[in-house]
Amino acid sequence: MIYPLSGRTAQRGVGLLEVLIALLVLAVGVLGFAGLQMTALNQSDEANHRAAAVLIAQDAIERFELNPGKREAYWAANWNAGTVGATPPGTCVDPAEACTADQVVAWDIAQLSWQAANLLPGGRVTASDCEFNNLLTCVVVSWDEQDPAECMNNDGILVAADSRCFVMEIAR
Repeated sequence: MIYPLSGRTAQRGVGLLEVLIALLVLAVGVLGFAGLQMTALNQSDEANHRAAAVLIAQDAIERFELNPGKREAYWAANWNAGTVGATPPGTCVDPAEACTADQVVAWDIAQLSWQAANLLPGGRVTASDCEFNNLLTCVVVSWDEQDPAECMNNDGILVAADSRCFVMEIAR
């Protein structure tokens, strides 16, 4: 014999409570995904800044090697922060123009400072004796308004999670 189901025991469809729980689970998942996306974007920007800093430091070293008689002049120079602008400094560019080695040093420093300021937010570059080893020269590229002097001390290169600098050592 088949008994008919009464109205109380038969369930038809989904209850409101199940729908609310499903929406809550979906909302938590969407918020987690959004947080993951923001972290990925921030890390991507940081990776781009580090890559640009490596290229600027490499460019500096190549410029030092192309003007070997004036290497000490690069390291002793006053590396000011570059200016953000549409055009880089433009002396010693014309092949017909004969620049002295000292003029090339000044032009190289101006170019590198301009690159750091325009490729990195609050970017700066400097080259000097490494504080932790006077047999090495360090090219320091920093960004986000970090002072290049804060990137190393007598103990070595500072590595911290919030560090916004790249240091490349050059053996003399």
